[in-house]
Amino acid sequence: MRIVKFLIIFILLLNCRRAATPAVALVNGLPITAAELTKALPQSIEPGRETTVVQEYLNGMINKELFIQEAIRLGLDSAIAYPLEMEKKLLLTYELFADIAQKTRITPQELQNAYNLLGTEIRCRLITVRDETTAQRLYQELLRGADFESLVVRFSIHPSKTNLGDVGYFQEFYLEEPLRSAVLALKPGDFTRPVFFDSNYQLVLLIDRKPVDPPLPPFNEAKQQLEDQLKISRQRQVANEYVKNLRARLVYNPAGLGVFHKPVDSISAEEKEIWVAMRDSSKYVKVGSLLHIARGFPVGLDTAIRTYAIKRAIEEDLMYEDALSRQLDRLPKVAEQLNRTRRKLLYETLYNRVITSQINIEEDEVKDFYQSHRDRYPTDDFNAVAPIIRNSLVIEHRNAHYQQFTRELRSRARININQRLLNRLLQEIITKKKESK
Repeated sequence: MRIVKFLIIFILLLNCRRAATPAVALVNGLPITAAELTKALPQSIEPGRETTVVQEYLNGMINKELFIQEAIRLGLDSAIAYPLEMEKKLLLTYELFADIAQKTRITPQELQNAYNLLGTEIRCRLITVRDETTAQRLYQELLRGADFESLVVRFSIHPSKTNLGDVGYFQEFYLEEPLRSAVLALKPGDFTRPVFFDSNYQLVLLIDRKPVDPPLPPFNEAKQQLEDQLKISRQRQVANEYVKNLRARLVYNPAGLGVFHKPVDSISAEEKEIWVAMRDSSKYVKVGSLLHIARGFPVGLDTAIRTYAIKRAIEEDLMYEDALSRQLDRLPKVAEQLNRTRRKLLYETLYNRVITSQINIEEDEVKDFYQSHRDRYPTDDFNAVAPIIRNSLVIEHRNAHYQQFTRELRSRARININQRLLNRLLQEIITKKKESK
């Protein structure tokens, strides 16, 4: 109900705005503007066919508008409510991350530091282990003089193990924190304490540090490109931090997640009341509210993937609520995109109901066409050409249904074309084409 009210308000506002711009046609009182027609036209039109092409596109837009109006009259908004809501969730999640990302700011000092880091390259050896106890033990062995390469071979799980832990030369800028700070403090031959990074514990031995060759361009020349790179990196970092904090707001119930390891139809009424996740220490998400997700699972889907999909759906719902709390649904570009999607869904839904679903090509019709047009098919193998004939008949019937339904809509519609504006638009197209030569 909320989304329907939102759309009604938006449509009224949109129609007011559209009416304020020149209308090349009115379809039952609703405008098709010159700007909309111009945007729909192909980039290039064959000389001499401008009038024909513009008229064809305008008729197509009028027909589409009639379909949409008929879909609204038939109450098809209810039929598209779910996919429209999914589109809204997708749009708002995108806008949420855009909103988070746009707040990142790169200071002049950060730019200078990044430039300095890019101007230096280092060569390191690496030991990676899974647990802190092992990492601390290896660190103590190194302090007592143990050979770094020997410990790499015996304990490291990093792919560089086959090269004695040597990861080669790379610019210091590309060493991520907290490893970067630890390595920056080293002199060649020194090694770090255990550093927790990327879900593992790392020990790094600095082999060499030297200026990059060839040297970087001057700072002022590299500044803009470097700032763009830093923004992308920072935005990714901020987005990852948001997701990390969002997941920390969720507590999962293994028993609730386990319910989705069985077929949906076998889930009992009692099981539907089991909670799957607790959000923000107060709100519970129950099995019953997630059945629409589980119904999409293939029969043989792995239980780990089922669990991941359920968790992901819960996270997306929480992101959606965050976006709504930031009032991102009130952004004009979101409202405009939702209106475009609504119109597209209404058109497609009505088209499928009154045209596509009405097409039924019988086998006898295919055979009759084959016999009547043998000259088109050199082969005597009917089965070889039957799919081609069937496809042609589907297209033929679909076009016929479309033309008939369109005529019916037009027969009871009020269509007014502003011929003066249309002629002016045509003249502008012809003039621009001449000027571009």
